[in-house]
Amino acid sequence: MSVRVGTFLPFTLAVCLNGHSFLAQELTRLGVGFRKDDTAFLAVDDLAALEAAAERLTSPLIERRCGDWVRHLAPRFTAEERAAVDLHYRYSVAQIELATDVIFRRSAPLTAVFRRATELGILLGGAARTTHLFGRRITARDGGKLQTVLDRRNEGQPILRSYYGRSFVKQDEKGDRLLRTETCVNHTYDLGVGRRLESLPTPHERMRATNARYLEAQAALLASTVDGGALASLARPVLVGARRVPGLKLEDDRVIRLLEALLPPGTFVADWTPRAVHARLLARHRLAAADYRRSQLRYDLGKLRAHQLVERLGTSRRYRLTARGLKLGVLLVKLRTRLLGPLASLASDEQSRRPTRTTSEIEAAFRQVDTARDHLCDTLGLTLAA
Repeated sequence: MSVRVGTFLPFTLAVCLNGHSFLAQELTRLGVGFRKDDTAFLAVDDLAALEAAAERLTSPLIERRCGDWVRHLAPRFTAEERAAVDLHYRYSVAQIELATDVIFRRSAPLTAVFRRATELGILLGGAARTTHLFGRRITARDGGKLQTVLDRRNEGQPILRSYYGRSFVKQDEKGDRLLRTETCVNHTYDLGVGRRLESLPTPHERMRATNARYLEAQAALLASTVDGGALASLARPVLVGARRVPGLKLEDDRVIRLLEALLPPGTFVADWTPRAVHARLLARHRLAAADYRRSQLRYDLGKLRAHQLVERLGTSRRYRLTARGLKLGVLLVKLRTRLLGPLASLASDEQSRRPTRTTSEIEAAFRQVDTARDHLCDTLGLTLAA
C-alpha cells in the first residue's frame, strides 16, 4: 500500500492498496506455496487457503492498516487541539478494480479468442446498448459514456473497453497465457452504492457478478458455431395455437436488422421496450418512421417470439433475448453481414473484384474465395451469366 498526505488542512489522505500483494503476504506467512505473474496467481498449493486469505481483506482490516500508517505519517495534534475540534479521518472508496483471469495452457488459442472477442465487441457495439453491464438499467439521470471501444489497437496490446458512466469493464491479454476481464469503478454510485468504506462488500460482489456476466455472455457469443440443426429449424414455419408463423430467412432484411439492433456490445442488454427498440433502430439505420412502422416491428417481434428468440417479461411491455436468441441471433447476423453480404457483392459488383492494397484479413479471405470460385468455374467450363 501507499499513503499520500496533503500538506495543508484538512491534510487529506489518498491510500492505494493492492489486494494481490496482501494475498501473497498472507500465503507466505502461512507457508503455502504459490506461483504468481505480476498481479495474477497462476498456481497455488492450497486453494482453500487462498480463498480464506481473500476473505480476510475486509473493510475493518483496511481501516486499521490505514490508521496505523496515518499515526506515523499524518500531522499530529495536541490533546487540547483534539478536544477543541473533532479531528479524525473517515475513509471512502474513490476507485476500486476487480479482475478475473482466465489462464490458457497455450498462447495461440488465447490470441484467437481475444481477436474474435474484440471483433464481436466492436461489430455489435453501440452507445445506447450497454444497459445491463453493471446490473443496472440506464435512465435519463445517468451521465458519462455508454459505448464499447477498442483502445491501443495500433500499439500491439489492444484493450476492449465497455464504458458505463464513469466506470468501465476492460478486457485484454496479459502476457501470453492470461485473458483478463477487469471491472474498474471510478464512482460507486454507478453501482447504486455509497462511497463509505463500510459498504465495500456490496460493490465487490456486484463487480464480481459483472465479470462473471461478461465472460458467460461472451462465451455464448463465441460459441455460436456453424449450424448444428437449430439454424435450419428457424427457416421452417411454426404453429402458435392456430396461427402459422413464417420461418426466419437470411434474406429477410427487416428481421436481421432487428436482431442486429437487439444484440448488445459483448451481450450486455437486459430488457427493453418495443418503443425504445424502434427509436434505436431508426436512428442506427437513419430511417424515417414510414420506412419501418411500429406495426411492422410488432409483427417482427412476434416472429422472434414464436421461434423462441425473444421472450416477454411477465405481463409487462418489456422483452429480452433468450439464451437461444443470443446464440442464433449472433450467428444469423454474422452470416448475413460478414459472409453472405460480401460474397454477394463479389458476385455482382465488378468494381469490388479489382485488387486492393488493404491489409484486412477478412477482405483478403474473401479475395481468396473469389479466386477459388473463378478457378472452379473455369475447371467446370462455366461462364458468368450476362
